[in-house]
Amino acid sequence: MKSDRAFPSGVFLSSVCVTAVIICAGGCVLAARGGGFNWGAYAAFLLCASIGGGLVCALAAGRAFGRLRRENREVKGKNAALTAEMANLTEAAERREEFIASFAHELKTPLTAIIGYADMLRSREMTPKNRFTAAGYIFSEGKRLESLSLKLMEIIVSGKQGVERRRFNAPYFIREVAAVTVPSLAGDGMTLDMRWEQGEVSIEPDLFKTLMINLIDNARKASRRGQTVEFFGKKKEGGYAFYVRDHGRGMKKEDLGRITEPFYMIDKSRSRAQNGAGLGLALCQRIAELHGTALEFESEPGKGTTVRVFLQEAAENEV
Repeated sequence: MKSDRAFPSGVFLSSVCVTAVIICAGGCVLAARGGGFNWGAYAAFLLCASIGGGLVCALAAGRAFGRLRRENREVKGKNAALTAEMANLTEAAERREEFIASFAHELKTPLTAIIGYADMLRSREMTPKNRFTAAGYIFSEGKRLESLSLKLMEIIVSGKQGVERRRFNAPYFIREVAAVTVPSLAGDGMTLDMRWEQGEVSIEPDLFKTLMINLIDNARKASRRGQTVEFFGKKKEGGYAFYVRDHGRGMKKEDLGRITEPFYMIDKSRSRAQNGAGLGLALCQRIAELHGTALEFESEPGKGTTVRVFLQEAAENEV
């Protein structure tokens, strides 16, 4: 980087030349008037005056140029700070918009179960035990919706980097998820095949339940009437794995790498017809990351998709 005090040699040489021309012209005028004229003293004076005048002009120009460069740097610094602030404001606005869209999308998950069980209560004759069970799911999903709103806000708006996890019995968790998703599957003429191996997992129950329900809901959207969606858990070395499998339309390899991007939809017309926003899998991936894992996909067009979520073994000191 050049110094602000760099000597302006071009200005100096120009000033010397101009000064020399002026003094030379004055000397010529004096010589023309006649009389004794000391040319040696005149030459020495011409040299000193030219160099001195040029030096004064050059230093003045250098100071002005340095001040201008400093002012330019200050303006650039202010512009950079303003640009960074605008980028931060834009990012914050995008996060808020994404939260609103994500929250609106996730409202449908517990509401589907609430509406499904409420419809069963009002339209069917049920035994007291089944009626109590349906009312219990309506209550529990309502409470989960209340809790989920705050947790989603922390994840999406504030960028929360961790969650408080608890030890959970895997078969019990699978039955809980199945109970919420069965009504929506039955409404589309589909069934849920659930099975499990014994084991424990370390999860944040509301968020991880949202993840699995979303995966099953995506499997429902990819399937046809009369098909079965599979939801099962397997004990693995070092942990436990959950699987959601459908036998629907499947996906191409080029889509697998992008399906967890926000707002990415493979079939936009179908997604919009099913009230999809392209946010479900993006949020699922974020929840998986908060649990120290990721979504793993296997798919083949026309044959269906399998999603695997592997959780490392629960630590002994976790509740």
